Amino acid sequence: MLRYVLLLFIFIIHHFAFAQEDIKQAKERIAKMSAILKNTTEQKEASMTELSDIEAHIEGLKHLLEQINKRIVNAQKEGILAAHSVDSLSEKLMFLKEEYAELVYASYKTGGDFEQLAYILASDNFSQFVRRANYIEHYKDIRKKQILEIERTQELLNSKQIEVQERVKEEANSLEEEKLQLAELKKLEEKQGEMIASLKDKEEEIKKQLELERKGLSELQKQMIAMTSKVSSKPETPITKKEETVEVEAVFTEQEGKLSWPVDEGVVTNKFGLRPHPILTGVTIENHGIDIRVKENAKVKSVFSGVVTAVTKVPNLQNVVMIRHGDFFTVYSKLSSVNVKVGDHLPAKKVLGKAGKNMDGAYEVQFQIWNKKGQKLDPEKWLVAHQ
Repeated sequence: MLRYVLLLFIFIIHHFAFAQEDIKQAKERIAKMSAILKNTTEQKEASMTELSDIEAHIEGLKHLLEQINKRIVNAQKEGILAAHSVDSLSEKLMFLKEEYAELVYASYKTGGDFEQLAYILASDNFSQFVRRANYIEHYKDIRKKQILEIERTQELLNSKQIEVQERVKEEANSLEEEKLQLAELKKLEEKQGEMIASLKDKEEEIKKQLELERKGLSELQKQMIAMTSKVSSKPETPITKKEETVEVEAVFTEQEGKLSWPVDEGVVTNKFGLRPHPILTGVTIENHGIDIRVKENAKVKSVFSGVVTAVTKVPNLQNVVMIRHGDFFTVYSKLSSVNVKVGDHLPAKKVLGKAGKNMDGAYEVQFQIWNKKGQKLDPEKWLVAHQ
């Protein structure tokens, strides 16, 4: 039973270490997020950008709270198992002490060292002499081992008692941290509500901004569909490259969940796909990729090796770079400047240019992934889990 409890305890400790690391990473992401969001907008009045920032911050806090809750659950489980270990070890220690007491009593009954020596010397022959000597030695060895086992069990018991105290303290600290983060979440959600109420008075302005954004995305979509149609209609021509030129034939399909991010630091403020507009009732908005809020002068980089197939300007999306990776394309838009040209063979993490500003004055990059069938893919499923 004790062995089972200890093995289970080790298993939970292993998961506890992972939970601690997840909390550390969640806190680091929130710290980076706060630093980036603090410097992203130049406008002091309420804007859609600021609302997106708050929503991203809320999402980050909710993730942190999930990790804290996991740590609380693990601490409770560890505390229970440690308590069971204490009980089992206490029982074992009591049994060992009772057993040792019986050995001491038996030794007392047979007399001391003199009587044991006399017992050996009274042997009828040499063979009996050896057997009696071995018996006495074996008996002494058992007592020594019993003492060592008692000491080892006592040390383990003390360790588990300390472990119980630590888990109680860990749970209390986690509960306090959870309380603080919930209070912070409540403040952000209240601010979010106030922001939405304020933006309700700007519906006409928001509608115009949304229409401009849709026009830009529609134009980009037309260009991408035209490009992917060409790829689908004819096989790709092999490209002859010099020795130093990067390889573009690497299989992109094997990179799902492994691609590097297009920026060193950033916060995803608008995710891929369809969602209700936070202000305009009955309006659905679609994001063809992800919007990443960044700091001023942030460098935008290629996520994988490939060939630049287009460098263009699109209304409301500024400079756009398209890179082909076999049967896939990556698209980088809202760039203020571009360092590459059509036909360039690029390695992964090659600087393409710098991030530009969105309509609210916040530095932002939009990143998209397309396949040759003209289908838009969720970038977050392709990028590594954490920047």
